[in-house]
Amino acid sequence: MFKLFRKELNYYLNNPVGYIVLILFAVFANFLYIKDIFVIGSASLRPFFGVLPWLLMIFIPALAMRSFAEEKRSNTIEVLLTLPISETQIVIAKFMALMILMGIGLLLTIGLTVSLSMLSKIYYPEILVGYLGAIFLSMTLISLSMFFSSLTKNQIAAFLGSVITIFVLLVMGTDFFATVFPRTIQEGMTIFTPLYHLQNFTKGLIDFRSVFYFISMTITFLFLTVVNLEKRA
Repeated sequence: MFKLFRKELNYYLNNPVGYIVLILFAVFANFLYIKDIFVIGSASLRPFFGVLPWLLMIFIPALAMRSFAEEKRSNTIEVLLTLPISETQIVIAKFMALMILMGIGLLLTIGLTVSLSMLSKIYYPEILVGYLGAIFLSMTLISLSMFFSSLTKNQIAAFLGSVITIFVLLVMGTDFFATVFPRTIQEGMTIFTPLYHLQNFTKGLIDFRSVFYFISMTITFLFLTVVNLEKRA
């Protein structure tokens, strides 16, 4: 499993696509935060964590769309399934490689904390908990995107399926959802949106219900991905 993990990670690190996606993510994240400082006058990282899910909605599917779709397109999926490792280990190896990449992407935004500390006094535990929430969110979105990648050999279809699903999950936690559906339905569906659970982290609170949400969502989509691979075996 470690060899597959290293192979997946090396693919992205030795491929311009991986660098382009990560650099674009860092550029957009930093630009949007700087806009809040100079245009809105905000001296907090909460606006950054507020816009982060919408950035990840694009960049995580862009990274994960090839995870299984490319294997199917190039017919290497059969070779992959004949390796002396289980389908679960294959999925975990690819998942961990993508998590390392998103970890690098989030590290590229650490400069935001440095910039903020130069402008005002900041509460570091709140920022650390916010980044912890970003990691949990990334876990969920990566597992979801891998699931869609396992459904097709077309990377664009995997990308669009992931983006649309993530968009629906995010919109469920906005006021727009309340204007379309009755408020009682909106309040009931809010607990299923990542935005609701991420807000707890951005406030510096580690709510174990939110931790359970992200972990259970991640495990569910990884499990569904394994099931898809087992059907092909």
